Amino acid sequence: MGPGLTLFIDADDTLWENNIYFDSVIGRTATRLEEYGVASERTREALMAIERQRTRAHGYGSVNFGASLEVLCEHVGLVHALEDLRPFLRAEIAALRRKRLELLPDVPDTLAYLRRRHRVVLFTKGNHDEQWDKVVRSGLRDHFHQVDVVREKDAGAYRDAARRLGVRPDRAWMIGNSPKSDILPARDAGFGAVFVPHPGTWALELAELPPDNHDAGILRVETFARLREVF
Repeated sequence: MGPGLTLFIDADDTLWENNIYFDSVIGRTATRLEEYGVASERTREALMAIERQRTRAHGYGSVNFGASLEVLCEHVGLVHALEDLRPFLRAEIAALRRKRLELLPDVPDTLAYLRRRHRVVLFTKGNHDEQWDKVVRSGLRDHFHQVDVVREKDAGAYRDAARRLGVRPDRAWMIGNSPKSDILPARDAGFGAVFVPHPGTWALELAELPPDNHDAGILRVETFARLREVF
């Protein structure tokens, strides 16, 4: 594609690893709750249902995740053990927030290439301060013309972003790993979308995409580096 487009790029699990660290906390929590007679499968299923409900009201990020873990303990009948479990849970969340960011392969060089040809916007959802902290720690801030942190990434959020930035939707593309948050709502807003799959994508971010070649506005690349072949 020719230069001069506006590229909106997701952050978590597109630029750096994210969900694998949350999954590790869930695994250790499930192991800990087994000591209280709660099967690991039950822990995971219950937490998924709790997060599906709580993210609508409380948003995303480690703070809400930590609160969801405490709700989980109550849900599986461990109210009596919560005082014993709370230090463990809070230590896990504190360690999660200190985790060193691991950039995915070829991200800095690819961003540098894209910025030379296009307007590049980091478009991420979650807790504003937490997401900004990740951006700073990643060392990628200078690769973006703008950084936009929103509470939810739905079609309305994409339309609002286009208006704020003075972007025509037909000159905008969204790039990310989440069908639910990056690809489908961007298309609904009139953007093009490039799906960059990640094997560790959070289950709540999955959704069925149209079959290959069914929608010319949805492209798929297997690695971030291959965006250079598209843009």
